Amino acid sequence: MIGDVGAVAVKRRALRSRACALLAAVALLAAAPSLPAVPVLSVLPAALSAQQALFDEGNRLYQEGDFAAAAENYRAVVEGGFESAEVYYNLGNAHFRLGDVAHAVLNYERAALLDPANEDVQANLALVNRMLQDRIEPLPRFWVLSVFEWWMALVPRGWLEALVAVCYIVLGSTTVALVLDRSGGRRARALRRIAYAGAVGTAVLGGTLLVREAGWALPEQAIVMAAEARVLSAPSEEGGLTVFTLHEGTRVRIDRRAGEWAEIVLADGKVGWLPLEALEEIQGRPESG
Repeated sequence: MIGDVGAVAVKRRALRSRACALLAAVALLAAAPSLPAVPVLSVLPAALSAQQALFDEGNRLYQEGDFAAAAENYRAVVEGGFESAEVYYNLGNAHFRLGDVAHAVLNYERAALLDPANEDVQANLALVNRMLQDRIEPLPRFWVLSVFEWWMALVPRGWLEALVAVCYIVLGSTTVALVLDRSGGRRARALRRIAYAGAVGTAVLGGTLLVREAGWALPEQAIVMAAEARVLSAPSEEGGLTVFTLHEGTRVRIDRRAGEWAEIVLADGKVGWLPLEALEEIQGRPESG
């Protein structure tokens, strides 16, 4: 059970736009009880002032207990073209307070996608998952896939973008210095080592960022939004037999699509078909409801 918010966790982090990807600054100022409360955004450029106001108003409404209105404000921020782990995290908190488990899971999953190392997000996601009706035991995974997923989720997106930029700047500046420095000797050798390190960092981290942003490392996953959904043996209400039933909040992998249907795979290996209207993709935005 989650009690009322007392002492709250207040964070300062810039709201990221996909067009302003490098805006990020985090500071944890206080600790929270079972449901950490809403962070406060730091000062943003004038272009983001409307989203800043919406986010601040959502924070105020959340603290006052008007969770439905707070959710509307957070959703408006996302619909305005801006997203961050904090916005999705707050949106998940608001839906949880409203008893909307499916949308709580959906938004915690979206927050975790943007900031996999965020302990508050992971704690709340684990908490709400324990409340779900479906109990699914995952199959053992090949260790190489586990290592690959660990690497892809190791660094938050904002930090990864910043590291790629730093490595690229180091590579570019040392390359220019090498071209201009014709003296050779120890200084040139040191510059070459730094340039090699910058090149490796740019290649490895840049490749990681490319794979993550393109979605190549992520299976297409979705959350069951219907209170109860019959999973069929074929993509048809008439021709398909019910193979099992799922309930709201359960995460599934979309393997393929056929018209308005999706073939879904569970973590325990079960396979079947669900209408797309019963699902909402984790990677999609803005969220509905």
